[in-house]
Amino acid sequence: MLFNIAQKVKLENGEFAIIKKFLGEGGQGEVYLVSQGSRDYALKWYKMLPSESFINNLRNNIHLGQPSNDFLWPLRLTEKSNQGVGYLMDLRPSIFKDFIAFLNAKVKFSSHSALVTYCLNLTNAFKQLHQRGYSYQDLNDGSFFFNPDNGDALICDNDNVAKYGTNLGIMGKMKYMAPEVVVKKNLPDTHTDRFSLAVILFMTLTYGHPFQGELLRNYPMIDEAAEYELYGASPIFVFDPNNTSNRPIRGYHNAVLKLWPELPNYVKQEFIKTFTEGLLDRENGRTTELKWVKTFQKYRDEIVKCPKCNFEYPAQTYPKSTCPKCKLNHEILGKLTINNHLIYLDSNKEIYQTHIDKTSSEYGKVVGRVVENKNNPNLKGFKNQSDREWKITDINGMSKIIPPEGVFRLDIKQLTIDFGEGITGEFQSI
Repeated sequence: MLFNIAQKVKLENGEFAIIKKFLGEGGQGEVYLVSQGSRDYALKWYKMLPSESFINNLRNNIHLGQPSNDFLWPLRLTEKSNQGVGYLMDLRPSIFKDFIAFLNAKVKFSSHSALVTYCLNLTNAFKQLHQRGYSYQDLNDGSFFFNPDNGDALICDNDNVAKYGTNLGIMGKMKYMAPEVVVKKNLPDTHTDRFSLAVILFMTLTYGHPFQGELLRNYPMIDEAAEYELYGASPIFVFDPNNTSNRPIRGYHNAVLKLWPELPNYVKQEFIKTFTEGLLDRENGRTTELKWVKTFQKYRDEIVKCPKCNFEYPAQTYPKSTCPKCKLNHEILGKLTINNHLIYLDSNKEIYQTHIDKTSSEYGKVVGRVVENKNNPNLKGFKNQSDREWKITDINGMSKIIPPEGVFRLDIKQLTIDFGEGITGEFQSI
């Protein structure tokens, strides 16, 4: 420990943070719980003084502020000293769990919907980061945390974030790097971020790595030379449709062999594109954050839950409404079409601000939800949780205003819903 309990650490603005507790350490430095003013923060302290360009970049990021609430962003710099330098950031809420623990099956998402929502939130966070003109440059499994209950994402270790075209000398872990970074042809940038993000997403959805398959048998151990080949010099996607030489190994890669077939085809195609065309075509071959956002929103909109075994699955992948797990043929309330969004409605299904507002990026803001009648759970309705009135019109032309917190019944064959601001939807029972 570099600091003692109750020791004061001076900040650049002349104020002081007081050390309360040692939290841990990593390769770069140590992390402490500190108090500053009336609040507690985390202090990350670098054991070795970083370069002046690194510190200036960090200072600039603090000035500009976080791209979204999904980033645990640096807040204040300390003064430099012979002991090094550090910065304050908010504490990570305890509800957020380590992504590494997820990969090791020690922590799970509460539902498939929460897992898909996490993928959506993660890609949307990087969309907002890149829209700022920044790249993350060091995506790896230690940077991400998730709320298992609702799929909220939290991205940490943001001290390596830099403007597009700027590199701070950080390369990352080979298994998460784009091939051109592994072979040192290119420095990290937005294009390499997209490749690394796809690796993280693939691992999230399959518990497998996109380039770890039969070719692992060629190496007695996965050392640096093996990683250079597998991830840099000669990467082959485990589900490359034109090259079967690196398929997952049965008995060893069971999770990815089971979960890959369960993904909707439109999700698979984005992975195939990024991990085949995108190996060489940096600009056009890699799925963009916006395309991933639309892909995962579609995936979330299609998820329904089996009333017997509670298994969640995308309804469009299994169009006969038959649960792929217990084989129960069950009823789905209906389809709600809003612009280009197709939402399958079942118990507790939600719609979001992005469905009824084309300019919104609030993919987690609920504006409507399927609810049950308190006296008759079999009778379902749809609750307006937005801040504006809706107008529903049935097939006979009869209209009704649904105020905020109001509910309309879903035991109607067909409805037109006017959400306001020129946005309409069509509900059709199945």
